[in-house]
Amino acid sequence: MKTLKYLSVLLVILTFSQCRTLEEYNVSPNQIEVGTVQPCDMMDELICNGALNYQQRFYDTFAELMQYTCAGGSTSNVIHRYYIAPSYVANCWNNPARWAANADHMYQLAVNIEDENYQAVALTLRAFWMDQLTAIFGYVPFSEAFLLRDQNINKPKFDSPKEIYAQLIKDLDYANSLYKTSMNLSNTGKDKLYNGDTKKWQKFTNSLMLRILMRLSNRSTDMEILLGESVAQWIKKIIDNPSKYPIMTSYEDNAIVYFSGESPHQNNWGGYQQSTLSGHRGAEFFIGLMNGKNDPRKWIWFIPWSQSIAWMGVQSGMPGDDTATAGYPIMNYEIFISYKLPVSFMNYDEVCFILAEAYLRNDDDHWAAIAGGEARVTEWYNKGVRASIEFWRDLYVNYFGQNGRNINSAYRNFAAVEPMYDNYNHIELQPILDDASIENFINTSVPFDIKNGLECIMEQKYIANFRIMTEAWNDYRRTGYPKLTIGTGTLNNGVLPLRLEYPTTTKTTNPDNYAAVVETLRNTYYDGADNMLTPVWWSEAGLAKEIR
Repeated sequence: MKTLKYLSVLLVILTFSQCRTLEEYNVSPNQIEVGTVQPCDMMDELICNGALNYQQRFYDTFAELMQYTCAGGSTSNVIHRYYIAPSYVANCWNNPARWAANADHMYQLAVNIEDENYQAVALTLRAFWMDQLTAIFGYVPFSEAFLLRDQNINKPKFDSPKEIYAQLIKDLDYANSLYKTSMNLSNTGKDKLYNGDTKKWQKFTNSLMLRILMRLSNRSTDMEILLGESVAQWIKKIIDNPSKYPIMTSYEDNAIVYFSGESPHQNNWGGYQQSTLSGHRGAEFFIGLMNGKNDPRKWIWFIPWSQSIAWMGVQSGMPGDDTATAGYPIMNYEIFISYKLPVSFMNYDEVCFILAEAYLRNDDDHWAAIAGGEARVTEWYNKGVRASIEFWRDLYVNYFGQNGRNINSAYRNFAAVEPMYDNYNHIELQPILDDASIENFINTSVPFDIKNGLECIMEQKYIANFRIMTEAWNDYRRTGYPKLTIGTGTLNNGVLPLRLEYPTTTKTTNPDNYAAVVETLRNTYYDGADNMLTPVWWSEAGLAKEIR
């Protein structure tokens, strides 16, 4: 298959990541020499370093936007007030571009040695990072990208999300056809995601295709022109053909990087101090959502830090003088400050919620052909909630070796149990992570309500996607859920950002094509501009504002 190439190598050159560049990788005396690099030699860089950056972008940017956490500070210059510093924007551009560039190079290396499994893996990773980039910014370099070496094109034009996503779906479909699952990758040790298991890689490929297809659900019929089938038809094709399009079927299929904890395969959060995590406290919306339904995951992710505040979160988007963070819940340092802390690219629970939404929708005849009725929607909704809790329980108990504990300060207690306070001197610990308690939580605390079906699904998907970079933001822009409360201290006209502005480096190094894309935004949307108020094409706001 002839595939389009992505993003100019210039984007890699302009990346300001702390991770090594490909050039540095090739000249390191401890690594492969120039000219002898193989596809497998790209895996650590793409998977481990990519995961660390993915984790950091969630923590410092998208967790704040989507009210998972809330940073202190009396000025307006914090992200939960919709001020995103240029350096943060640059990181959101440079790093996905960097990993997409490296995946593209890995693909070319795999083509050269005619290794179809590595070709499929490289196409999957390239699609993963390109999806991140275009979801954040909209129009990005695409058809003229990565042509610096071959055609000396260092100022690529920007292509539309419609064109980009159509090619990504084609690429993933092609990758699915390439897998030879009767054999593993040739070097299993360099694959820190699936240890060379091509069956699991194929499931990730098709699950990622489902993610992208559901991202385009508002544009189902629009995509039919480019793909030959609507988004709904593509999703149905995947659902109806599990032997051809296998997808994740349990949390053991999660696309997750498990760090050994030993150098060089360490999560850099292991070097953090408690004070680092204390800078971003649990936000009122997220903490309240879990606490109001007695969600057991709150005990894994956060620590209540004071008797008077307990499970209250910090109000997001409030004026600086009104934002007090002392005493509010902090992220649980017992697991998050760990060199072994794993990072997920995509989890099985997300697949469950995608299927629940697909079975719920009845927008047109194509979607109606998928719809499975209330029982089917409820089944996959419940599977999603259960898979998320069981995955985190497994991490907590089996990976981190925690079985619950009680320390001197009752209000800093973190346990796999719910503490019941009789008085200041006695605590009874009630199990909350055994199977019976999980089922009780699903059936009594968060039962599926068909009358508010999409809201139910998106609310639980939002909770499950904690630490999954942009996915909650993508769903919010696509569906309007969960129903966040926008604080009175926010910038951007009080509108949660609909995209990010292009970084300064892009504007100055590619000025003509930047000007062209701004003109496109102006002509495509009412008063469109390169700002955080101009929606991306596939979003609810994009559909509503487009000039037809």
